[in-house]
Formats: sequence, structure tokens, C-alpha cells
Amino acid sequence: MNRVATALRGLETRLQATERPVALGPEGLLDGAALLQAAGQLATTLGPGGTWILATPDPFDFLAALLAVSARGGRVLLPPNHLPATLLELAPGADGLVTGIPAGPSAPLGPLQEVELVFWTSGSGGGATAVPRRFSHLLEEVQVLEALFGPRLGDGPVLATVPHHHIYGCLFRVLWPLMAGRPFATATGGDPESAPWGAPVLVSSPAHLSRALRLVELHAGMRHASVVFCSGGPLPRADALAWGRWVAGGVVEVYGSTETGGIAWRIQDGAEGSDLWRPFPDVAVEAEPDGALRLHSPRVTGGTQRLEDGIQLNPDGRFRLTGRLDRVVKVEEKRVSLPELEAALRAHPLVREAALTVLEGPRRALGAVVVVDTAPEAPADRRALAQTLRGS
Repeated sequence: MNRVATALRGLETRLQATERPVALGPEGLLDGAALLQAAGQLATTLGPGGTWILATPDPFDFLAALLAVSARGGRVLLPPNHLPATLLELAPGADGLVTGIPAGPSAPLGPLQEVELVFWTSGSGGGATAVPRRFSHLLEEVQVLEALFGPRLGDGPVLATVPHHHIYGCLFRVLWPLMAGRPFATATGGDPESAPWGAPVLVSSPAHLSRALRLVELHAGMRHASVVFCSGGPLPRADALAWGRWVAGGVVEVYGSTETGGIAWRIQDGAEGSDLWRPFPDVAVEAEPDGALRLHSPRVTGGTQRLEDGIQLNPDGRFRLTGRLDRVVKVEEKRVSLPELEAALRAHPLVREAALTVLEGPRRALGAVVVVDTAPEAPADRRALAQTLRGS
């Protein structure tokens, strides 16, 4: 049996356990039988093949829709957001839009087939860029995650502050819990006190975790997560240590991208070298002559890919990230091209030169140094010019 068939059969075997809980919805637990019923209801309305936009706000409905499209041999578009303008823009390239599970009869799904899932990433210039991924690759990555981190997780449900239509949320919030038999909460939220039992797993982002520390006082009397997963950018060391004091399994940061999937992980616990990244067991990294990371992974096209992230490689295989070589940075989990923003500023008729950098602090932000031909004298005029340049 080839790798694709093995991955899909593994999912089908999991779905046969219809009595096991899959999701925790507003009205209680939803089991595997409810999932198959919902998937079967949608599958009866889909023709064979086709390209389908999945814009389901509910992650349980999303999972059912993904199974239905797979059984029908279709293709999935996962829009970067569910705004009407975004869905309208994608509509010409699709056969239909799925926003929920229709009422009606349900039929057996039949064998699952390989599916292409098209995600969107912000791209180096901020515009949405389509990134196709194979369903089997996502299922294989889930197996790696369970083998590596499963023992750290408790028996509580999976809570998430990240959307399920992005690859991180799709993997950690939906597919991994399904395959491991851990129910996921359909509501978006990261409050461990909302979990009905056990120590929950929290899937979150650096921006949320950093802000939460300033809004919520962690204390011994409250319920805490068994482990916190964080991806989308590096978590400041101080924030990682603060969360780590209250989370038994620590804060597991995951380094990767939509294009590559997971690459490496770390837990910053204060020990020497804990800021270094450890490659996933089935991938390897090396440093190219200019310091760029060269990834070897079974989940990238051709098995290898160069990334524009600079690294310092340790003899033991761990590495430190040294920054983007192409000056593309992440702010609030969004990719931003500094050269493109500098060019946009220079296009303003009053600007002679501009330079951008990242300002590290409680919140990561961009700072700009701008040379103008004629600086306004009045403070109000200077503020107005600064506001104009921010908008450009």
C-alpha cells in the first residue's frame, strides 16, 4: 500500500469508531456517527469531482465537508477569510460554495480519495497567495505530531484561538484531534476554565498568548492547560516562561509555514539551549552557503526546499533562526515585505528616502525612518503627514 492509501485508510479506520467523541459543540458532545451523518448529507448534494469553497464557520461542519469532498474526489479551496468580497473573488474558479451542512438524507460516504486543499498565505507583499497541499501530507504530519507530543497531552478537549481554515488550525485544531480521539471545541476561545473536564490543550498564537498575559492573571486556583501550542511566529522568551510556569507540558512553539508544514519545535523553559529549534523526526535541515535554511521533508515538492530564513546550525542538528534573508518579517502573524513597504513610502511625492525595521517590545511593530523634502513646521501638519504615510 502506498503512502497516500496508507494515510487515507488510517483516517477511515478512525472514522469507524463512531461512538468516540469528535467535537464539543454548544449542545454537548458530537460523536463519530454524527460526523459521518453530516458528511453523508453533504455528499449527496455534491457531484463527482469539482472544486468547492469551504467557508464553514463551524469547524465540525468544516470537517464533515472535507470528508464529503474527499469521498466525491473533489478539490477544496479554503479562503483566507469568509468576507463576502473574498468569496465572490474565488467563486469563478469553483463549482460551489459550502457554508454549512444542508438538512436532508444521509448516505454512506464510500472510500476517501486524495484531495488537494488550497490554502492562502499572506504572501511577502501582503497579498493573498494560493498554496496547494495534499490531504495525505496533512494526515502524515498529524501522525508525526501525535508520536512526538501525544504523551504530553491530557484527556481534556482541544481549545483554539486560531481559525480552522488556515493550515495551523486545520492541523492542530481539527485533524490531529480527530485522528487522536480528542474532542475539539467548536467555539473559538482559549479560556481553560471553559473546558467541561480535564486539563485542555490550547492551540494559539504569539499575539494571543502575549496579550492574554496582560489581560488575565494566572493563578493557582484556576484550571490550566495541559500543554499550549503556539505557531505563526516566535513567542518572546519572557512570555514563554510566564506561561510555562502554569502549563505542565510547557508552551510548544512550532516553526513551519503553509508551504512546508511543520519543520521544527522548541519549548523555552529557561534551560541553556532551550531557544534552539529541534527538527521534526522525519525532516532534516542544513545551512546553505549564504546561511539560508535548506529543508528536506517528505511533505514538500521534490523532497527539498530552500527557505529565506537564516539559521545557525548546531552539530546536534538543532538550530537558531537569525532572521529573514529577504527582509520579509512577521508582525502579528502576518508576513510583511520591508522592501515593498519602503518602496510604497518612497512613492509619496514628499518622501525622498525611507527605511523600515522591526521594533521588539511587548508588541512587535514596525518602525520607519523617513526623509522628506520639506518638513511641515506646525505640529498638527507633521502629525497629519505621519498619518498619511501610515496609510500609504
